[in-house]
Amino acid sequence: MKKIIWEDDFSVGVEELDRQHQQIIEIINTLSDKPRLFRRFQNVSSALMELTNYVSEHFLLEEQLLHENGYPNLLEHSKKHTLYSNKIADLCQGSLDGKRDVPTELINFLTDWWINHILHEDMQYKAFFKEKGVK
Repeated sequence: MKKIIWEDDFSVGVEELDRQHQQIIEIINTLSDKPRLFRRFQNVSSALMELTNYVSEHFLLEEQLLHENGYPNLLEHSKKHTLYSNKIADLCQGSLDGKRDVPTELINFLTDWWINHILHEDMQYKAFFKEKGVK
């Protein structure tokens, strides 16, 4: 499984958001290192729960900062978070139904989504926060 390597290009210029992004990447990399964890649904469920809880906290903080600073694209950004959450729920349901190779699909989705989200979606607010003095 491919790993995400944190690079300076991933920095959104807000220390706490960068720290959270790094932690999310670390969790994803840990999951991709241990495919045998996914042999039983119970392990998938607990791993997803840890990631889901952390990501929920991250989305809440990110959206709160965007709202407090009057970010004009907050609604669209928030919709991306909702789509992510829906996809994770779908992957969980697929694992319950036994219809998918959830571990591979899950890791690929998480890796691709987070790289794209940080580099494309989150980078859209980097200059905005810099202009507002948010660090």
